[in-house]
Amino acid sequence: MPTRGSKKRKRGLLARWVYDSLGYLAYKIMWILSFPVLKLLFGLEVRNAHRIPREGPIILAANHFSILDPWILQMAFPRRIIYMVGAIFYQGKGRWFYKMHKAIPVKERGLNKDAFVAGLDVLKDSGVLGIFPEGWEERYGSQLQPGNPGVAMLSCKSHVPVLPAYISGTNKILPKGSILPRFTKITVTYGEPIDFNGAERPDKETLRRMTDTIMERISKLNHADNSKN
Repeated sequence: MPTRGSKKRKRGLLARWVYDSLGYLAYKIMWILSFPVLKLLFGLEVRNAHRIPREGPIILAANHFSILDPWILQMAFPRRIIYMVGAIFYQGKGRWFYKMHKAIPVKERGLNKDAFVAGLDVLKDSGVLGIFPEGWEERYGSQLQPGNPGVAMLSCKSHVPVLPAYISGTNKILPKGSILPRFTKITVTYGEPIDFNGAERPDKETLRRMTDTIMERISKLNHADNSKN
């Protein structure tokens, strides 16, 4: 006879399957509906799309100036992104949304072993792991902040390159205090992948240098965009 534990596991697997199926369907519908709107109303432009790997694992690292960034970045990327998000988003009524999209909760303080392992699992499955190294705490403006070394550590441990990206314009769509959106041009620019091969167990100083390299590459993409305008 099946035990209570086995029944619970089956229910858990069924629930995960339902969440995953709904999440994939929502992703496809969102892309089909959103991309034309973003092109028409916000002139969404994707630069250096040829640098995006069409298959295989990749860590996608971008700046984060607006709550709209995850949505915009997904619309500018041809593959489904699994994001690492603050654990606080799993505590509210909307946690079903993040579960549906397989978002990985990350604690603000303390060890994040579970999140780290979950991120590695995404990469082992040849997936796209999306990370905003700065984090985001109701920040408005366009000043790049120092990055979290977890991105570099994931790259070293998995031997997967980091693809830098810069999102511009999203912070102007809904500036602080505004109610209606402004139709500002949005641009997503991709850089060359950064490979940290040969540093599987870097010390803190090495990790910090790697993280600074990632943030510098992201920042340079913004300067490149400005030079074209």
